Amino acid sequence: MFSLKRNLLLGVCLLLSCVTQAQLSKKEKQEAVEAVCKVLKENYVFPEVAAQMERQVRQQMAKGRYDTIASGQEFAFQLTRDLRLVSKDQHLGVSYAPLRPAAEKKGQEGQGYGAWLTRTLKEGSYGVKKKEILPGNIGYLNLPMFGPLDKCADTLIAAMQFVAHTDALILDLRECRGSLDPNTIPFLCGYFFPEPVHLLDIYYRSTNSTRQFWTPAWVPGPRYLEKPLYLLTSGRTFSGGEELAYDLQHLKRATVVGEVTRGGANPAELVRANAQFEVTVPNSRSVNPVTQTNWEQVGVKPDTLVPSIRALYAGQLLALRALAAATADAARKQALLAQGQRLRDNPPQLRMVTFSLAGFAEAKEVAVAGSFNSFARKSLLLKRQGDRWVGQAQVEPGKISYSFIVDGKWMRDPANPETVQENGNVNSLLVVK
Repeated sequence: MFSLKRNLLLGVCLLLSCVTQAQLSKKEKQEAVEAVCKVLKENYVFPEVAAQMERQVRQQMAKGRYDTIASGQEFAFQLTRDLRLVSKDQHLGVSYAPLRPAAEKKGQEGQGYGAWLTRTLKEGSYGVKKKEILPGNIGYLNLPMFGPLDKCADTLIAAMQFVAHTDALILDLRECRGSLDPNTIPFLCGYFFPEPVHLLDIYYRSTNSTRQFWTPAWVPGPRYLEKPLYLLTSGRTFSGGEELAYDLQHLKRATVVGEVTRGGANPAELVRANAQFEVTVPNSRSVNPVTQTNWEQVGVKPDTLVPSIRALYAGQLLALRALAAATADAARKQALLAQGQRLRDNPPQLRMVTFSLAGFAEAKEVAVAGSFNSFARKSLLLKRQGDRWVGQAQVEPGKISYSFIVDGKWMRDPANPETVQENGNVNSLLVVK
């Protein structure tokens, strides 16, 4: 979903300042626990869950579980883990972001949220990473994020005009991490319905009120009506990406193809707890008008379940089959069936790659996330074999980027010196022949 006050891209860690590795005293950790609990008590959408989370971290503090933690980043990480053990809410998080002295801030006005937003929009191509026409006259749009409507509307309009005369459309949400604006998804959905449609309700705890979100009565350019629509998902698809899939699936306007999504449906905002820590706290709840519930913790379940690396291939086959079944033109039907057969005869060429991480004998869970699985955190869990963690995955030949995740902490492959920087992160790089 989306953050309401700070418009943060949820699911992405935002650092507002350069953070030093200062050592935290026991008093500072106690003060942080008090401040975080206060934020949760006043803001978290489910007060009873906020109370359970407070008991959890206070018990951990009393037992001395935080005594050996020295750095602010590590303490924030552990608080986040303990809070999520209770809430299971993946939008919830604590970050170490100490306020800088006024003298230190001087001359750095370009840093902070504005610079982050500009960088994020550029990295996300203002919401449309790729657009093309696939064989069979099938449109394809890769949507990595939903940015503020005032900054991304032109990009979406141009994309919908580009695919306006295709016969079917595939929206790729496999890398979609969220939304920055509650109005962007309704705007896009306006192209898929002839009249305004009730998409979603948001319940706000602070005002005990509910806001409805509808598709607009008018959109620029032609609408995309009565044509097959397919949405591709992965285990990384999160928040706003999940909302689009859930909304269109339950309105029976689209077919979802791929993997079960990550499961985050409670919109959040960034709240400063004290001078050192901030909390991304879900303060509202999504409610679908059809199901009267949402995808929190369970994710969006695809209509056609396939590994994310094969989702585009599967979506194309489904589209070609649907178009062939719907046309009365014999020549067109034959061409579509022939294209489908060519696709089946030439499936994605995949190679099996073994990932191995030595050490970490005490770890409870080790996973690999990379470009081959849309950086989904849980889709490739490794097994302990001897002195290392091992797992295999099918990948496409070429360059792939990846990282290990050890008990929730991301790290590059210590046995691979090759790296690549993408979306503000440095990952390990592997060339698969």
